[in-house]
Amino acid sequence: MTVMRDTSTATSASVMSSGPAGLLLGRGQGGPVTVRLFRPEPTRAFLSAPEWVKWLIAFRAVCLGGHVSVIAGDHRPWLGLADTIRACGGTIDLLRSADELPGQGRVYRPSLIIDEQGAVTPQMRLGAWQALVTASNPAAEASVSDMRNSDMSIIVPAEGRTSENLRRAYALSPAQMKQATNLGDSDVVCASVRRLVKVSMPPSPTEYRVLFGR
Repeated sequence: MTVMRDTSTATSASVMSSGPAGLLLGRGQGGPVTVRLFRPEPTRAFLSAPEWVKWLIAFRAVCLGGHVSVIAGDHRPWLGLADTIRACGGTIDLLRSADELPGQGRVYRPSLIIDEQGAVTPQMRLGAWQALVTASNPAAEASVSDMRNSDMSIIVPAEGRTSENLRRAYALSPAQMKQATNLGDSDVVCASVRRLVKVSMPPSPTEYRVLFGR
């Protein structure tokens, strides 16, 4: 599977191609960057980013028809998003373990799991049309293995030990790693094996009003 197509020198969109249901992540040097989270096979992603990035990924998944399951020890940071998703007609479960996760998604009802607890291990099987986003510490030594077990990683900031682990996990070149420096307030790094793109990921005016304009 080709996980990312970097089109920084082309006019077409940059694509993290891991399925037919594309989630717009933001804009790269070559145009829109689309993450295809949902496909007949499961997708795993590693995430280390501020709360607003997690909210945007979850909300955009709901806009694709997805059901969101969040595994977190503290549900309070997620309550506002949960209220908004439900008010918009979407569905979200706030969980404390993996016991009540959906077994799989469906083509028009994919399943997104955001795991802040490490409850879903690499050995646990995921279902069709299901994506797991594991939020973890990219500076930890174990993160190299976690990234390698993921189809892609979305990270900000990417500096120090985090940068080194990202390079080791995906065999990235110094020139590629240079793109991960000097990130703006709304930038994230999206990486997979031998691929890296800097993505500007600000909320749209509507997203800002609905999610953050309180």
